[in-house]
Amino acid sequence: MAAAEQEFMPQDARRYAALPDPFPMWNGGELRGAVSAYETWGTLDAGRSNAILLFTGLSPPAHAASSPEDPRAGWWEQMIGPGCAIDTDRWFVICVNSLGSCFGSTGPASADPHTGQAYRLAFPELAVEDIARAGRETARTLGIERLATVIGPSLGGMVVLAFAAMFPAKHARS
Repeated sequence: MAAAEQEFMPQDARRYAALPDPFPMWNGGELRGAVSAYETWGTLDAGRSNAILLFTGLSPPAHAASSPEDPRAGWWEQMIGPGCAIDTDRWFVICVNSLGSCFGSTGPASADPHTGQAYRLAFPELAVEDIARAGRETARTLGIERLATVIGPSLGGMVVLAFAAMFPAKHARS
């Protein structure tokens, strides 16, 4: 590929966390081989005590802010970064893509391992509790058992409420 072509190729900083298999859903059913897509900013401290878990709104991807891995502006660009409200010189930010969305986490367009075909309408009913648990499990794959805080706009705010109710000892504040 020519250098000019590589220059215009979009970069992607998404990483993927394997969720527990099976991943039982709040309203019944389960996912097999499910993954959670996420991005991070900042540096996790030695005590793993400076992590913030960010849940997205209804439609955004996990790309909340630019980074060296993906310099495109994110949907919360003015909020996350050095010297911003969510200061990445202090905090390690993990933004998870909602389970069930089309931005990398397992969703209706993902292949059902039982059939090899996209789940489509066979995708189990999704609840905010499922998204909250997928976020918790994503943090756990990074070795983080207790978060400094959990935040999110729009739908992410509803997920934060579910997270706080389900895992009261897993965050310092929300």
